[in-house]
Amino acid sequence: MTKRFYVTKAPSGSAPGFDRFSRIEQLNDLLAQGWRIKEFVSDKDEAFFLIEKV
Repeated sequence: MTKRFYVTKAPSGSAPGFDRFSRIEQLNDLLAQGWRIKEFVSDKDEAFFLIEKV
């Protein structure tokens, strides 16, 4: 299973309204639970990691 994990607010409103530091803490928790980073995507409007459960 693959999903997007936003580290900045997305223009579409699909990213939660957390600050960037809190989002990275949540990402670290997911990594500790067995998720892994597949790719990092960044453009002028949004930044997110593609993560997958292994």
